[in-house]
Amino acid sequence: MTLLLESDVYKRVTIFVRRKLPIEHEKLQQVVIDFNELEAYERYFYVDDVFSCLGTTMKKAKTKQRFIKVDYEYTMRAATLAEKCHVKSFLTVSAIGANPQSPFFYNRVKGETEEALQRLAIKSLHIFRPSLLLGDRQEFRLAEKTAEWVLCRLPFLFVGKWRKYKPIEAKKVALAMFYAATSCQKGIHIYESDQVTNIS
Repeated sequence: MTLLLESDVYKRVTIFVRRKLPIEHEKLQQVVIDFNELEAYERYFYVDDVFSCLGTTMKKAKTKQRFIKVDYEYTMRAATLAEKCHVKSFLTVSAIGANPQSPFFYNRVKGETEEALQRLAIKSLHIFRPSLLLGDRQEFRLAEKTAEWVLCRLPFLFVGKWRKYKPIEAKKVALAMFYAATSCQKGIHIYESDQVTNIS
């Protein structure tokens, strides 16, 4: 978000939040919404670019149905509104290993979401598949912190075809999304984690 606010490309940045963030900026508009009523906020989708970073974890969602609601349904409803309002580009964060045929629930939902997104008539669709994200979070996730500590101490593992599995900083993903949005490339673009690093 900071990138967008500091850029001369965007005159206004509107973000959807569950609760207002302690941030003030002349270009920033915060809209507190109920994601279950996303269509009620259609008027905010008449913009150039929509950045979607919607996602949760099974631990937080508690059930597969709730996980699907956030990662698939909310994302698709936002993308459908973006399509309806003729946005220039829709950019979304998926995950490494996303595959609608995956035996793993998480990767399968991500893959099904990607597949559904590609059926929409959006001028420019950008899908980012980061590996383990590095950076500060509002909530503490022991498993991810443990994986981060271990993997960051084994850089020799991530060479050749394994390069895309190297942990990546969240700010690099944000920078890659910004560059993609301002590139004016039409069509469908999917970026593996190592490609995201190269772009940023």
